Amino acid sequence: AWLTMAGFLLQFASAPAVVAPRRHPAVVGRASTIGGTPAVTDRTAVGTLSLPSLGIGTIAWNGKTEEDKARIAGVAAAAQARGLDFFDTAERYGASPLSLIPAALAGLGLPVDKSYLGGDCESNLAEWGRGATVATKFTPTPWRRQASDVVDAARGSCERLGVDSIDLYQLHMPDIIQPFRAFGVVDRKDEIYWDGLAEAYKSGLVRNVGVSNYGGALLERAQEHLARQGVPLVSNQIAFNLLCRREGSLATLEKGNELGVRTLAYYPLAMGLLTGKLAARNLRQAVLEKRVSPQRAADLCRYLEGGSGGTAGDIPRNGVLPLLEAVSDVAAARSKTPAQVALNWVMCKGAIPVGGASSVSQVEDNLGALGWRLEPSEVGQLDAAADDLPFDFKGAGFQTTDSKFVGYGFERWVLN
Repeated sequence: AWLTMAGFLLQFASAPAVVAPRRHPAVVGRASTIGGTPAVTDRTAVGTLSLPSLGIGTIAWNGKTEEDKARIAGVAAAAQARGLDFFDTAERYGASPLSLIPAALAGLGLPVDKSYLGGDCESNLAEWGRGATVATKFTPTPWRRQASDVVDAARGSCERLGVDSIDLYQLHMPDIIQPFRAFGVVDRKDEIYWDGLAEAYKSGLVRNVGVSNYGGALLERAQEHLARQGVPLVSNQIAFNLLCRREGSLATLEKGNELGVRTLAYYPLAMGLLTGKLAARNLRQAVLEKRVSPQRAADLCRYLEGGSGGTAGDIPRNGVLPLLEAVSDVAAARSKTPAQVALNWVMCKGAIPVGGASSVSQVEDNLGALGWRLEPSEVGQLDAAADDLPFDFKGAGFQTTDSKFVGYGFERWVLN
């Protein structure tokens, strides 16, 4: 039983103001040698960085075939050519579950190699993301027990990314992986990791530091802890979109605005639900073709049609349809796509949406979310439609908005 738990312990590899508050000014910066795209002028200050007001998440940028690698390289090149030069990754992105088994055993104190957490996406970005601004993340784990572990991990990320220093280094989540919690043993190391961020910052290994999946109270504690060492906390990455505002997400964003900590929003399109392109019949066909896991497809279908169970929980009949109708109405009036409106709504709340892009056409569509902002009345219209839904987006399958699946179960964080 111990080996079974250990073997899966770390299998989690396969993470209202209408305008941004004055403490988060939009700035004009140079994104690439190619001008004339909205990503060059629609930019936001995050610490010492000038970022496009829309980032690209790279969790899926781990091509297994030469065809996949060529496609992703083309997407990355197209994004940078259009000024979308902010890529978000993590040290654990790209790891296979089998590769993490030795690391899991090490977490229980057994004398095995504990060096590998993944890093394949970081290595790919050394080529595909050359010249871009890249943010990556440190993964809290049971065996990482000293501030020097954060510094060593940052150094490893630098090597994989092919850089001397990391633009933005984030803690991936609070220290929630506690395999002996059921036995009354909890060993939280958050403050140790904050000290590690400070050391990495002062050594020059990282230019800016941030956190991920922190609620308002923990965010304020982290900021105060780092400030005592002269280190500014510049960002907090959380799940945030029109369907994901309750459970502390909106309150956390507002706390970040108050503290001067920029929110980076992952799942800004709720795994595609807010694009208006997902259809239940297509999802079911994708399961038959083994392109989507049955668990993920079942949850997405519940959000679309209604139903009960899984990660989604209890969803009334017609699911997200009333909100999609409101988004589509605004999009039609604006001559925009629903995805562009949903992304722009996130920006209007003061956050930088960080969405995936698996094709050049997705890059082009995302680009259309920049260079303009919804009117206050439009933001209010969308807020009201979202408020009318009796549920929140919680993720799909094993990818959730408030937890990581770690083999023996889900370990959760709480934003509120």
